[in-house]
Amino acid sequence: MTFTRNKEDAEKDKEDSPPTVYKFEATFDELLKKTKILPPLCNPPLLEGIDDLTNLSHLNEPAVLHNLQVRYGMHNIYTYSGIVLVALNPFARVPLYSQDTLEAYAGRMRGELEPHLFAISEDAFQGMVRDKRNQTIIVSGESGAGKTMSAKYIMRYFASAHEENEAVGSGASGGAASISRVEEQILATNPVLESFGNAKTTRNDNSSRFGKFLEIRFNERHAIEAAFIRTYLLERSRLVYQPATERNYHIFYQLLSAIPQEDRQQLGLVDCSWESFNYTSQGGSGQISGVDDAREFKITCDALSVIGVDASRQKQIYKLLAALLHMGNLEIGGSERMGAAIQDDNAACNKVVELLQIDGTLFRKWLTKKQIVTRSEKIVSNLTKLQAQVVRDSVAKFIYAHLFDWIVHTINISLSGGDSGVAGNPASFIGVLDIYGFEHFEHNSFEQFCINYANEKLQQNFNRHVFKLEQEEYQREQLQNWTFVDFQDNQPCIDLIEGKLGVLSLLDEESRLQQGTDLTFVEKLYKQFAQAPRPDPETPAAFFRKPRFGSDKFTIRHYAHDVTYEADGFIDKNKDTVPDEIQNVLKASADDLLTTVIQEPEPDQPAQAPKGRLSVRAARKPTLGTVFKHSLVSLMETIEATESHYIRCIKPNEAKAAWVFDAPMVLSQLRACGVLETIRISCAGYPSRLPIPEFIHRYRVLLPAGSSASVSSASSVEDYRAMAHSILATAFTENDRYQVGLTKVFFRAGMLALIEKLRVERLNVAATVIQSLVRCYQQRTRFLRQRQAARTIQIGVRGYLARRELQRRRDTRAAVTIQCAVRAYLARSRFRSTRRAVIRLQALVRGRLARQKFHEMRRTRAAIVIQSRVRGHQQRAAYERTRFLITRMQGNVRVRMARKLLSERKQEMRSAAHFKEVTYKLEGKLMDLTRQLQTQRNESKQLAKQLDESQLRVAQLTEKLGVAQEESKSLRLTQDESIRTATAQLTQQVAEITAAKQAADEKCTELTQQLAQTQEELELVRSEAVKEKGEQLSAREELEKKLAELEAELQTSKTQLADARAQHQQQMLIYQQQGPSAMQQVGADQPSSIKRSDTMNNRWKAAAGLSATGYELADSATPPMAMPNGEHSAVPAVPAALPQPQQQRQPQPQQQFADVQRRPHSVDTTRNNDTRGLPGASMDGVASKRTTIGGEEGRTLAKMLGSLGAEDEVCEMLENDENLIAEILNELIGDLQVPLPNLDAEYSPPDLLFPAHLIGLCVIKMFQYNLSRRIDRMLLSAIARIQKKTAAFESDYTSAFWLSNVFELLSIIKTSMTEHQSSTYEYAESERAMNDGMQYLETLLSDIYFGWIKDLQKRFGKLIIPGVVESEALPGFTASDSGFFNRLMGTGSRESTVKIENVLSFFNHIWRTMEFYYVDQAIMRQIMSELLCNIGVTAFNNIIMRRNFCSWKRGMQIQYNLTRIEEWCKTHSTHSVSDTTRNLDRLLQLVKLLQLQKSSEQDIDIMFEVCDLLNPAQIKKLLSIYAVSDYENPIIGPVMNEVTRRAQASEKSDNILLDTNDLTDQVLYLTARKVPAIETYIPPEFKMPRIRALVDSQTDMAYEEDEDEDEPLGDYDEYSANGQHQQAYPQQIQ
Repeated sequence: MTFTRNKEDAEKDKEDSPPTVYKFEATFDELLKKTKILPPLCNPPLLEGIDDLTNLSHLNEPAVLHNLQVRYGMHNIYTYSGIVLVALNPFARVPLYSQDTLEAYAGRMRGELEPHLFAISEDAFQGMVRDKRNQTIIVSGESGAGKTMSAKYIMRYFASAHEENEAVGSGASGGAASISRVEEQILATNPVLESFGNAKTTRNDNSSRFGKFLEIRFNERHAIEAAFIRTYLLERSRLVYQPATERNYHIFYQLLSAIPQEDRQQLGLVDCSWESFNYTSQGGSGQISGVDDAREFKITCDALSVIGVDASRQKQIYKLLAALLHMGNLEIGGSERMGAAIQDDNAACNKVVELLQIDGTLFRKWLTKKQIVTRSEKIVSNLTKLQAQVVRDSVAKFIYAHLFDWIVHTINISLSGGDSGVAGNPASFIGVLDIYGFEHFEHNSFEQFCINYANEKLQQNFNRHVFKLEQEEYQREQLQNWTFVDFQDNQPCIDLIEGKLGVLSLLDEESRLQQGTDLTFVEKLYKQFAQAPRPDPETPAAFFRKPRFGSDKFTIRHYAHDVTYEADGFIDKNKDTVPDEIQNVLKASADDLLTTVIQEPEPDQPAQAPKGRLSVRAARKPTLGTVFKHSLVSLMETIEATESHYIRCIKPNEAKAAWVFDAPMVLSQLRACGVLETIRISCAGYPSRLPIPEFIHRYRVLLPAGSSASVSSASSVEDYRAMAHSILATAFTENDRYQVGLTKVFFRAGMLALIEKLRVERLNVAATVIQSLVRCYQQRTRFLRQRQAARTIQIGVRGYLARRELQRRRDTRAAVTIQCAVRAYLARSRFRSTRRAVIRLQALVRGRLARQKFHEMRRTRAAIVIQSRVRGHQQRAAYERTRFLITRMQGNVRVRMARKLLSERKQEMRSAAHFKEVTYKLEGKLMDLTRQLQTQRNESKQLAKQLDESQLRVAQLTEKLGVAQEESKSLRLTQDESIRTATAQLTQQVAEITAAKQAADEKCTELTQQLAQTQEELELVRSEAVKEKGEQLSAREELEKKLAELEAELQTSKTQLADARAQHQQQMLIYQQQGPSAMQQVGADQPSSIKRSDTMNNRWKAAAGLSATGYELADSATPPMAMPNGEHSAVPAVPAALPQPQQQRQPQPQQQFADVQRRPHSVDTTRNNDTRGLPGASMDGVASKRTTIGGEEGRTLAKMLGSLGAEDEVCEMLENDENLIAEILNELIGDLQVPLPNLDAEYSPPDLLFPAHLIGLCVIKMFQYNLSRRIDRMLLSAIARIQKKTAAFESDYTSAFWLSNVFELLSIIKTSMTEHQSSTYEYAESERAMNDGMQYLETLLSDIYFGWIKDLQKRFGKLIIPGVVESEALPGFTASDSGFFNRLMGTGSRESTVKIENVLSFFNHIWRTMEFYYVDQAIMRQIMSELLCNIGVTAFNNIIMRRNFCSWKRGMQIQYNLTRIEEWCKTHSTHSVSDTTRNLDRLLQLVKLLQLQKSSEQDIDIMFEVCDLLNPAQIKKLLSIYAVSDYENPIIGPVMNEVTRRAQASEKSDNILLDTNDLTDQVLYLTARKVPAIETYIPPEFKMPRIRALVDSQTDMAYEEDEDEDEPLGDYDEYSANGQHQQAYPQQIQ
């Protein structure tokens, strides 16, 4: 067997280097006996980059490493390995932890989406909720692998993933705030613990130097209520020593970088940096690339504040830290003979004493001396310089360790909400263990020993957990003939460490001895474990080795690697003691924080001493090894009592380079973290497994040819198992290669690849047969097509020859016919020319004679006219002279008589009797004028009646004309003559009527002039009467009252006359505009062609000078609509500024009337315009259903009731009647039952009660009477009651009904305020109240809208994935796309019970509900847009996160479902719903990408061109998880490399998931419409006496105001002269 490297590896070599060849030679017998080891087999291409390592056909180290490398190359850093999540550190920012990604994994099963640590977190949460069992997530790995960041993201997930549960668990007592506070504190623990417990190492810039177990506690409602943190083995030695290129703990560098200048003097840090102190400069590296220590210090301070450490306490902490820095600079002098000594003027020592507030003398003394206590005396001796430095460092470590423990204790108090900070018994919890991974350095000390000891315990727990799951799976499936899987237990290694005479026991024993040293400790280890040359493999001695070189070293064979430890420092680190004298000095400090820290017990210290003989030594302080052992035992008990989840973090390269994969390094970590051990345990049994239905679906092609079993005939589980046995018997000859369980088929390692190979071979054979048959069919078809083509050619040629002969014969016959026609034409032309010449000659002669006769007659006529004019002039001149003389004489006589009469009247005017006589005469004249006006009015009515008769006659003539048109062509000339004659007669009649009308107008003008003259005389008399004496005052007042009454009657007469003239002008205008040319279109039903109505001045008001809505209508006049009963519609026309429905802009047939927006005609007056398709009877019905402020019925009802006759009574009720508001709140809102529609059938416009209009009427009236307080109370009370009624969103009908009403009320108030432009201060408060009310209504509208939208999205979200993505409505494209993990868990693809029809039914339900309650169309469009956006975002995010959805067949199904949705939107295009389908553009492009070819680099350009809305990161993500079909090649190699290259430029800024359409960021873009009329319809079953009285009284007042505002119109000639009116009105009535 010979293997050569591939091209990629060969290109890396030099050109002159020969290719590397690997040869493996073995005989067949050697292979059977397995004496020769061949290289492991590779997996099929189908399994390249699989997301679960345990599903590989060939499980071995090269296959696992290769699969991880392929996925890492595609920037997939997470991979499952059974129950373990393998996480490779990318050393770069990846867009995998956004809030959208977090929400995408919430509520999902593990394996449903791509591998992610969020999936592990959700699996733990669901296990806690479902199984009622506590959970633990163990995050492990070596330094720099990403453990800390992983644990941080896990805590963030639990703090923000299930917000709804937390909101429910908060209750009504403000719990939501406390829960959010706990979550904030949990997240705030990260920067605090990182600053005080993390440091830069050679492998990691943010390495955790302690172990942490975060216990997140949940209440009964599964909401976070508290948390508790346990820490393990803080690396104390790092405080006093750091290797090269490493740093001390972050907090020291943050303190030196960002401490305020005013505090530096107090702390002694002026002009100091990290290089100024011994404890921070040993590593020679004080900066971290890309990290700002000053900014991190601010984050740490903020986090300390969150967990309950105030600013004063923080300053005390900084004092302790500064004291530790100065303690490192404390120089100890002295000599070997005199011992160590510290000078009194030592600046560092003095600063330490000042900051710690301790006794300086005692501190210097006990740093350089030690005290030995015996039974009889105390002996004080000097310490050497080296021993004094050790004591100094021990004091620093002692203070910092206790400070760290105090911070953790403070965090626990804050997180638990209590005062003790002690772990309690929560209802349930999820623990997150961030533990250090296995460490193996060049120099390994006591810290590495403890770390590896902890990893040995965790690995043992992990192996047993995996083994237990594997055995339970076999037992649950009831497999036959299998043995328990054996695994390598590391219990002997653990016994070596923690046994009765183990390493820890010997270390504690040596630490208790006064003369104990590290060397004697190692000698005891040699004596105990290294005596036997070949120890038993199952004994602890087998895991101990004595190194060849070095007497102070020993080697332990750990599960991952053999580690050699240097015993130097083991005793001192294990003791970890500070002299009691120094402790007493510290406890006597005046700094309360220091004393609190020193006295505070360690939170993880055991509460009781161990039983047995250790109880005798309970007073002795335990060593560090013993404490760590007990804490580790407690941790293991916690882990074993919970359900464990494992995350193994891998560091892919040593240089921390982004996306660089170092295979040997990764392989060593895989061995160290137990991933390969998991695979080994799986390989020992049946590592590959498939659900039986999935197995049969994929491998049914291997059924024997003569087998009678088929998938369609299988009806039970046993039938499926029998089919599986039949397939396996055909594929394998040995039964031990597989096992068939109850629901799954299990395979030995590599057997799944073998059966896959057999399937491919069977399919290849079948494909060959199919190809041969298809090629035969193609050739046969080609032959038949060629034969048919030959026959067709022959037919064509023969036909051509026959047609050519036929054409020749036709040409000959045509030539003869043409000759005949030409000759006949020439003969007829000559005859016609001769006849025309004769006729022309006759005409000329006759014309000449006629003109001569005409000239003679004209001359005679002219002479006669001249004679008559001359004679007439002479007679008129004589008459004028005579009349002038007579008139002059009469004038002189009348002047004389008038002067005489004037003098007499002046004398008579001085008496009251004469004044009354004059008054009576004037009254008589007024009565005469009134009678004349009445006569004129009767004449006008007669003229109108004549006009109606003329119109009837016109209609009759038109009907006759229509009958005449149906006659034959021979009668057309006669009929045209009759029409012209009739038209002339009608024109003459119209002229006569016009003349009569002009005469009436002249009479009216004369009467008006007489009236004006009379008024002038009255004014003259009144001005003279004012000068009379006081005794005539009563008489004058009586006369003035009578005159006022006469003037009122005269004004009434003028108004009636103006109405008659207006009606007459309207009829004349209609007739003039139609003209003779339009008489054919005039029918018998003349009034039904007018569909618009309005008052002549285009204004109407509801009460007391204010319009019904406060809005002034447009100025373009529109004649009133003539109703069949003779009344005029009181509903005003829609203003020109309002947006007209599409049915008016584009006229539709009559049968489409039912599709228009059905809104009550008083709410949306466009309904009146749309009723032109109905007969006249239906117009009556529509008009009679509603009663607006206006109309004969409303006027009569108001006069009948008369409950509020005066405006004072109305104002009194609005201001003081509390029952009015009670009626509105109770009957209109609180007790109102929303009418339920029948959406299953067509419905007619219902009689709906709209509370918004009645409330708006009351508000407008209150505003008119300037009742600001009542406006505030009514609006706020109504808003509060509506908000309470709609808070639950329990019904779509209630939400839609009140959404429509709130929007209508807002529109009414806004429309009213638009017209009211008061500049006086009097209405300032009322305007303020109205403006405040509008703001509250806008807020209420927004709350109802967004609340309803959230409820709809919550319910609709359950339909999106099964209805749009999983629904297989397209026949013939069944997608078998269940993932490997789904098959492993038995959750393979099954047909969705929700179909695309359910989604469309949901759309129809919501749309028709909104349509029934007349929701504004803009709101309807926005709601549908939100639902479509929800489809686009949810489906997009699920597809891009789930491998089983990313296939070609699934793309076809989704494309079909989206087409159905687009078709639904197009059917509602009249409402502009089709414009909202742009929300699906990204989803459509994603589906298009699934269907495109992906086999070559040329296809990449097509992908990026077609999918221009998708960013490169999304395209890369889709291709990386794309599930190839059987006929497709895996997307690896150049294609994936090119896509990765294109995505690198913008990968940091691109988001893979779409925004989840959070409602808190949305804005409701709506504009209140102009409401032209207020709806006052009140159903009879509603009592509401006050509201009824208010409506009825305002109806009567509105009519009185309308009558007062009527003005006489100008002459008809003036109106006709305005060409704009003549042209605009026909366009409106079309």
